Amino acid sequence: MFQKPLTEEAEVSAPTPQLDTPSPALRPHSPQNIAVTLCALGLVAAFFAPWARHSQFVSGFTFYHLVPGARLLWIIPVLALATFLRHRSPVARKWFGTVTAIAAWIGVGYFTVKAQSIGNPRFAWGATLTSLLSFALFAFSGERRIIAPIDLVARKLSSRKANVYSHSGALTPGIHFSVQEFYDTVEKAIRAKQWPGVETVRIHYTEAGVLSHKREYLRIIRQRHLFDICAATFGKDYFFSVREAEIPTVIDLRALFVLMVGLAVLFFTSIKTLGILFGPPAFLFLLAVIAWFLFNILKLGLTKMDSILMQLPVIGAIYEAWFRRDTYFQQDTRLVFLQSVTDLVKQHVEETTSAKGIRFLNCFERQPILDELYKRSRIKLEQESPKPATS
Repeated sequence: MFQKPLTEEAEVSAPTPQLDTPSPALRPHSPQNIAVTLCALGLVAAFFAPWARHSQFVSGFTFYHLVPGARLLWIIPVLALATFLRHRSPVARKWFGTVTAIAAWIGVGYFTVKAQSIGNPRFAWGATLTSLLSFALFAFSGERRIIAPIDLVARKLSSRKANVYSHSGALTPGIHFSVQEFYDTVEKAIRAKQWPGVETVRIHYTEAGVLSHKREYLRIIRQRHLFDICAATFGKDYFFSVREAEIPTVIDLRALFVLMVGLAVLFFTSIKTLGILFGPPAFLFLLAVIAWFLFNILKLGLTKMDSILMQLPVIGAIYEAWFRRDTYFQQDTRLVFLQSVTDLVKQHVEETTSAKGIRFLNCFERQPILDELYKRSRIKLEQESPKPATS
């Protein structure tokens, strides 16, 4: 696959020159980050809103005047602010958001019990808003399983639950490269391309088990399709590997919980608003309208809405698994993405090795995506045995 390092007399193919123009920056806020931010700041504001009325309006902040131990409710805005400050970290966002939502539910329940024990209060909109915002925060604080920093995707790649298109690699004997520089170069090239819906993330996979050494991979994602790229040492040598696969949608327990609670809240709200006679029909009609809308988002031309829903945890998994329909355009852009990333990675591997004086004879021995479909085959025709001559 490789020739030996070239001497000064030999001709070395120069790598493609890189322009000094800065690559465009990624968007600082994703739809998930915006949703978590709004929910967290909304919880802080709702904590100071009217929760109930005794002789006067009482908020979560002033409830300690009636119940001395109610200062524990102040943990709700503290956790909400911590969630807001850490919302860009996927791991911190998940745990802070989940703990904040659970603390808000417990706080509203504590407030309801204590308020009824000292009188017959009239509950205000602040407690309801706190419950709804905490529910939304719980939903948006989850993580899409395809970017989870654990070995879930690796386990699926090793099982039959993933459609693995190809797995290829290349070895450079006796020469080492900088892993971080290679990953940074690929990420900058992807940002410069401005491919819609494409994102990158660094993933750490264990070599054998939980206690074994971890390898850092660069993951390139678009919807459910991904490339896991690894550049690492192998003794005194160095290798590059690329896995190209599609991960099916995973609806986890968080998504099921959010779905059931959301339907229950919508059902009881319909009955409370329209009564026992008209509430259930209105609930079924609203469900039918929502389902029709989700089925026809792409037909209505709402591509941005489709992209936002795909990037949201919980909601995105449910939408993609049950409502989203595949189209010719989606299939075409999928093939373009797969081919473009493959060519880009190949180009940068060649540039990286050329800088060390190594010329590729064949960069990656790859299996094309449609190889089996268009593969030529030889068909052997059976010849009829000659009939015996009759005298």
